[in-house]
Amino acid sequence: RLSVTDRCNFRCRYCLPPGFPRAVKSAPPLPPRELVRLVRTLCGQYPITRVKLTGGEPLVRREIVEIVSKLSSIEGIEEISMTTNGALLASRAAALKRAGLRRVNVSLDSLDPDRFAALTHGGRLDRTLAGIEAALDAGLKPVKLNSVLLRSTWEREVPALLEYSAARGLEVRFIELMRTGTDAEWVEGEFISADLVRRWLERHGEVAALPELPEGPARRTRLRWAGREITVGWITPLSHPFCGDCSRLRMDARGTLRRCLMDDAVFPFADRADRLGEKETRNDLDRYLAGKRPPATMGSEATMNAVGG
Repeated sequence: RLSVTDRCNFRCRYCLPPGFPRAVKSAPPLPPRELVRLVRTLCGQYPITRVKLTGGEPLVRREIVEIVSKLSSIEGIEEISMTTNGALLASRAAALKRAGLRRVNVSLDSLDPDRFAALTHGGRLDRTLAGIEAALDAGLKPVKLNSVLLRSTWEREVPALLEYSAARGLEVRFIELMRTGTDAEWVEGEFISADLVRRWLERHGEVAALPELPEGPARRTRLRWAGREITVGWITPLSHPFCGDCSRLRMDARGTLRRCLMDDAVFPFADRADRLGEKETRNDLDRYLAGKRPPATMGSEATMNAVGG
């Protein structure tokens, strides 16, 4: 996971809670050439084959097409994908595809324009939907929707998202709410287990398990809904943690490595990458990566935009 920026044009509460700045007030993000150099260095030392671009919102980074193009030239990288809110995707989808982007995940929590605007603090649903259509037209497939389950809205949002996804051949992934810098009381009140939602769907449709795929955290099911079949993924960090199978490594826009969203221990890779040939530095990095463990608690004081969700 490569976070190219901590800035975002939305302000979803579970990602960027009230009172937190839109961007981390520290050093500016690394320029594209330096970011890509760090990724190339890591790929030369470890078996990294896939890179997912995150943020913040990666499309607010004006050099994003350049970053994708440079990453695609790294030997051993088999796939470059992106998680985006889609609001800026319509004008960039084709260029991103040409640069080497393979596919996108688009965050979409509501298909009601007013609810969408409230959740995102000012986002426009029509722009995100236009971004999804542009991604499909550009061949950035499969397009997957990421939707965070909220207790107060899921009974309205889940059926609407299923119908929308089924009509367009999209995969939708429902994600359990986690506390990352977010008010604990709000999270507790809005959390709902994916198991409860799945049982509700089983009463209203036909649900069948699909084979597990190695490249992602989602447990996948095939659902027949409103006369159509759709693939549904369930990302369940609280009810069914997938930490034991996780091999992800995260790097933020300033070259800091993080083993896990919930791990506050970081490695200053940008400061030490030039000394990776030295035994001490390589041993320190190896020890850091070997220390990847399931978190003691599924929560973090850091905001999602800061750690690169």
